[in-house]
Amino acid sequence: MIAIVVIGLLLLAVILGLGYWSYSLGKRSQTNLVGAIIPAAYFIVRAILAVMTQGSTRGLITSLIGSLIFSLIYYCLFVWGKHRVNKVKA
Repeated sequence: MIAIVVIGLLLLAVILGLGYWSYSLGKRSQTNLVGAIIPAAYFIVRAILAVMTQGSTRGLITSLIGSLIFSLIYYCLFVWGKHRVNKVKA
């Protein structure tokens, strides 16, 4: 039981860390290509893991949709950081 909680907390830390990293890259006015790397890599890794671990089609589709949603959130955080920097400069 403790192992499941620790793994869950580590996953939460990674997810929040990637979100903050996307936001900070946006604040540094990086190019859009840089902003797309984190969401694309996250989606690819989660898709590979989903294909390897899911036995049913329903579980696979649910996992892929979940990872796509998180990828979109990461990209939106990047765009939001970029928008805030441009708003402050203007």
